Amino acid sequence: MGKQNSVKETFPVTGMMCAVCAGTVQKTLASLPGVTEADVNFATGSATVTWNPSVTSPDAMRHALDEAGYVLIAESDEARADAERERREAAEYRRMRLRVIAAWILSLPVAALCMAHFHFPGEEWAYMFLTLTVMLYCGAGFFRRGFRSLASKAPTMDTLVAISTSVSFLFSAFNTVFPEVMTSRGHTADMYYEGAAMIITFVLTGKLMEMRSRRGTGAALRALTGLQPKTALVAGADGEFRETEVSLIKTGMLVSVRPGERIPVDGTVTSGLSAVDESMLTGEPERVEKTPGCTVTAGTLNGTGTLTVRADSVGVDTELARIVRTVREAQGSKAPVQRLVDRISAWFVPTVIAVAVITFAAWEIISGDTARALVCAVSVLVIACPCALGLATPTAIMVGIGRGARRGILVRDASALELLDKTDIVVLDKTGTITSGHPVVSDAVWESDADIIKYSAAAYGAELRSTHPLAEALCSYFQSLEITAAEPDSFEYTPGKGMIFKTSGTTFSLGGADLADKPESHIDRAAQNWLAEGAGVVVLSSGGEAVAAFKVADSLQPGIRETIDRLRRNGREVILLTGDREATARHIASLAGITKVRAEAMPDDKYRFVAALRNEGHTVAMAGDGINDAEALAEADVSVAMGGGSDIAIEVAQLTLVGGRISALPEAFALSRKTIRIIKENLFWAFVYNVTGIPLAAGVLASAGFLLTPMFASAAMALSSVCVVANSLRLQK
Repeated sequence: MGKQNSVKETFPVTGMMCAVCAGTVQKTLASLPGVTEADVNFATGSATVTWNPSVTSPDAMRHALDEAGYVLIAESDEARADAERERREAAEYRRMRLRVIAAWILSLPVAALCMAHFHFPGEEWAYMFLTLTVMLYCGAGFFRRGFRSLASKAPTMDTLVAISTSVSFLFSAFNTVFPEVMTSRGHTADMYYEGAAMIITFVLTGKLMEMRSRRGTGAALRALTGLQPKTALVAGADGEFRETEVSLIKTGMLVSVRPGERIPVDGTVTSGLSAVDESMLTGEPERVEKTPGCTVTAGTLNGTGTLTVRADSVGVDTELARIVRTVREAQGSKAPVQRLVDRISAWFVPTVIAVAVITFAAWEIISGDTARALVCAVSVLVIACPCALGLATPTAIMVGIGRGARRGILVRDASALELLDKTDIVVLDKTGTITSGHPVVSDAVWESDADIIKYSAAAYGAELRSTHPLAEALCSYFQSLEITAAEPDSFEYTPGKGMIFKTSGTTFSLGGADLADKPESHIDRAAQNWLAEGAGVVVLSSGGEAVAAFKVADSLQPGIRETIDRLRRNGREVILLTGDREATARHIASLAGITKVRAEAMPDDKYRFVAALRNEGHTVAMAGDGINDAEALAEADVSVAMGGGSDIAIEVAQLTLVGGRISALPEAFALSRKTIRIIKENLFWAFVYNVTGIPLAAGVLASAGFLLTPMFASAAMALSSVCVVANSLRLQK
């Protein structure tokens, strides 16, 4: 039964409402025979369990959590498990939204009429009916989870809500049915229905806001998995290619990849010529030429040619599958800081219950007045109900998210607004992040002005037929000259070298900088300077003589240097992390004002680089726009995607800058700082409220003639929540 026989797997878990719930799930799983380790993540709604399959099973785990009030989804297929979790969470969100709407509709009349002391015949019974409806329909989950967790000796905030509202309601109901009992002892038969109803309404609203920020966490992984095609053309024993499910492909098989299809395996090209879009790995927009002997990766997009590929790695062994696993693990390892209130409730809840019991006992012993003892105990439970605490963080977060949306900063994960303020290192991808991501001809040198008219039409006509990765940029350049493309008489393209074509009887060459082989010419000098900057260079030759050179490069984002300066002035180190060439990266970094560069980094290199920074104790924000950035984005404390980039980067990222506007990044940091300040203020006043309110409710000033009844306690509780919300709304200014 050693660890060598153990199995480790991550399961979606639904029904968790707070970090204390996650702790309950973790304890439940860890207590099962055969389970050696259980790690539950509330943010991602998942449980990573290590167990001995000869002792326990996922079905046993599911049964144990079902008894505890939670649902473990034990699907053998990860995609089906994520889809089932998404379905359950979406359904629960819809139910919660309906409960919140119903709670406000039912509670507001009760609160308004009770607080205004508006009397009408049968008012007590009407209040009781409305409040009971709120409790049994809107707040049913609080009672189910709260009393169940109390029975398991792990009380949560749900427990406090359940006890306080139950006692308030039962006390009010008793006075409604038997008012003479209290009046015969010299007390008024007070009703506290509005307290019970509003407690549930306020807490439900906070939970709905929290659920909204956590929805859709599995979308990124589903999108990554979607890059893997379902079927492929596989060569059979007779050499004929037939459509086959990708799951049936074995290593060594030959796969045909047609133009525009995604490559289904990691393998080696055995025949064919094409240019493959590998931006999911490198982040670079240029397609990479593939000839026999070149390697290709699953999930990359084939260009205009047909390739035959020998499968070297398939299924879970491909690079794409590894990226999926890494993103899943990195997302699951995050511990959201905003769950501070739920962690505090681990000791706060039982302490409040104990104070309420002690208050009742003390008054009973000292005064012998059972009614007063009950009133004080109920007041403690009502005033200590953590509405203000529960709303302190989500209200500020949600207002901050709304403010960010109006400024083009879309926040997917509320914890990012907290962690962003602590960030000390900002890691930026190059292409599509600090540059536009679209190569253009940024400069051109001609042998003479006359050659522009003489040779452009011929070159334009040839480029229209080229599959070269830079052909699109050159075509756009020639279009800007407003010329008409000339039809070539003949055309021959050699991957890695360029093209040779004949137009109107003249032979031309279009290819790399080595065509400009005269050191004394201004064309060669320009080409060499551009190469030193890391730019792409294309040379046009006629009759063996260079007549033009074109600089193809990515342009910087507007305002990038000012953005880097603002980040640096605020004490944050900026690092450029890219899969591009060292020379290109250094040149772009110097233009942007970045001094630290890590170039030629593949996806796993980026992931390890970010992980190393975090291991050194840094809080890291990573900004990128490509599939190649997904692992690093998931590993970073705060992940930022550029709007307009890949869907995968946007799904993994916690923040998205609309329109790819990198200049919005300093604004995001400022928004984070303001949001955190508001959260701290909210928590401070919420704690002050409880620290001062609980003793008053317990009757410490009763000898001075001041006794806080449950009615005023509930009013104070509601006022504290209103104050927290009002303070959060300051973020809108």
